Amino acid sequence: MKDLRWRLLLLFVPLAFLVSCDDDDDNGIDVPRLTAQEFVQRAAVSDMFEIQTGNMALQKSTMEEVRTFAEQIVADHTASSQELMTLAQQKNLQVPTTLPQDKQAIVTRLDGKTGVDFDKDFSDVQEDAHEEAVELYEQAVQDLEDAELRAFAQKILPALRMHLEQARELDDMTDAL
Repeated sequence: MKDLRWRLLLLFVPLAFLVSCDDDDDNGIDVPRLTAQEFVQRAAVSDMFEIQTGNMALQKSTMEEVRTFAEQIVADHTASSQELMTLAQQKNLQVPTTLPQDKQAIVTRLDGKTGVDFDKDFSDVQEDAHEEAVELYEQAVQDLEDAELRAFAQKILPALRMHLEQARELDDMTDAL
């Protein structure tokens, strides 16, 4: 009988451990991981960065494909930025007016390049920036409690995915140079 108790104990201890490791601590309540303020801040920075680097590409690029892509991202991100600012203002959310240090460092690095070197770096930067943007907007669609901001994210997401695909193609093209 004593041996049976030990065997049962050995059987249930790992089971109890597995149950206690459940990391779902929300007790059935969905807790958003992304706040409206955080989304607005990160989305605004993304737009500012795309507009600024896109305008640089219009001035510095030697490739027609890079300039065409830059025109598209400047137009699209200017439009989304204006819509985001309107929503943020209606909701009394703060919108940054300057780039954070990490993004500004990239702008500075790009500003120091010309020709093919610029085109290659710009293409790499755009691929990374759009991967980050798509991830942010997908998270916003999943996490945001604010229905208007969630709808905005859902509306903008297809354009960001298209930009990402174009950035990848452009990156492949410039890597071949």
